[in-house]
Amino acid sequence: MVPETVSEWFPDRPPTWMEVASTALMWIPLVINLSPLDSISWTWGAIGFVSFAVAMGPARNTSFGQRVGEWFGDIGVAGRGTVIIAFAIVVWWTMFTVDIPTVTVNSYVAGAWTTITLYTLAYLVDAGEIDGWSAT
Repeated sequence: MVPETVSEWFPDRPPTWMEVASTALMWIPLVINLSPLDSISWTWGAIGFVSFAVAMGPARNTSFGQRVGEWFGDIGVAGRGTVIIAFAIVVWWTMFTVDIPTVTVNSYVAGAWTTITLYTLAYLVDAGEIDGWSAT
């Protein structure tokens, strides 16, 4: 069981197989893009880790974070898909418009994904089980 303050960061349901599998499978392209280890910017990896840790934990539990979470849930599957695709387009466009080194982007994403992986593992430990393929 994880500490009570951390336990409040998780949904009131066990994680799904889809959440666990997508977290694990996302490491495949990251590992391919980050080989060898000397191509990693540890500073940008740490920035990605810390920024996602703050966003997924303390910032998510503020009143603003809760309002954003409620809004995201209220817009439905199509709305969430639209927001995610729009975000991906903006990131993709920015990568081709602004000269950001690939190592910087890959390192930031690896740090962020490390946070997501640790969050998923802690969520799994807190719940003690995986429940089905989708949240109902």
